[in-house]
Amino acid sequence: LKSIGPSLEYVQVAKALQGAMVSSTIRSSMRSRAHGRSARCLGLAAAAAAAFVGFPSVAPAFLQGRPEQTQPPQQQPQQGTDYGRREWLAAAGAAAFGLVPFEDPASAARRLAYPPIDKTQKGRCKWVSSAMGQANAQRDKLLDLRECDMSGQKAKDLDIAGVLMNDGKFEGVDFENTVMSKAVIEKANMDNAKFKNAVLDRVTFDGSSLRGAIFENAVLTGATFDGADLTDSDFSDAYLDTYGIKPLCANPTMKGKNPTTGVDTRESAGCDLMGTAR
Repeated sequence: LKSIGPSLEYVQVAKALQGAMVSSTIRSSMRSRAHGRSARCLGLAAAAAAAFVGFPSVAPAFLQGRPEQTQPPQQQPQQGTDYGRREWLAAAGAAAFGLVPFEDPASAARRLAYPPIDKTQKGRCKWVSSAMGQANAQRDKLLDLRECDMSGQKAKDLDIAGVLMNDGKFEGVDFENTVMSKAVIEKANMDNAKFKNAVLDRVTFDGSSLRGAIFENAVLTGATFDGADLTDSDFSDAYLDTYGIKPLCANPTMKGKNPTTGVDTRESAGCDLMGTAR
């Protein structure tokens, strides 16, 4: 019995030590897995940040929008013609952090791409109504009136959908009943122009001067006025969509009264009904 007693005591101590070691190993493994998950999260965040700011030597290939190094190198796309995952990540990341509104680079390039002006074309600066009718601004030939001076002329009852009028002078032009869907009119002078009953859906008026312009009963769904001067303009009974009227009323130039109709600019657009400040 004396020889058995110490053996049993030794076995019990050994089992206790073994249990403690197993428990310690499990706790260490759980801590390692937790640290591993944290490290992986930090690693992915660092990789995404590297792709966002444009460090190709640091960011993994799948975040750079290019093939892995084990594949044969491919020809780099020309700038402004193709956009990979890296550019999408940059645009989306900037929008997520509130730096800029989200707009994919390809859409921005299309929005800013214009054909060169053919100033050698005789009679270029004249109104040409589309023979196809209003079909989503489709025309048999581009109507390019950029940098034209056509002030005081009449474009009444015409279909000039899709026309380009950037940097032109169209002061006092009569566009009554005119179809101008998808027209691009950036940084143009359109002071005192008349758009009564005109179809102006999806027209870009960004940066243009529209002082004293009349939009009575005009269709303005999808139209934009970013940076436009709308002092003394009249929007009486105009069709404005929910997404367009908010930035319109936020324009600081939405003030004054139209010299022809005597209508208050902000009241004509219904800005006071929306509770927007003057």
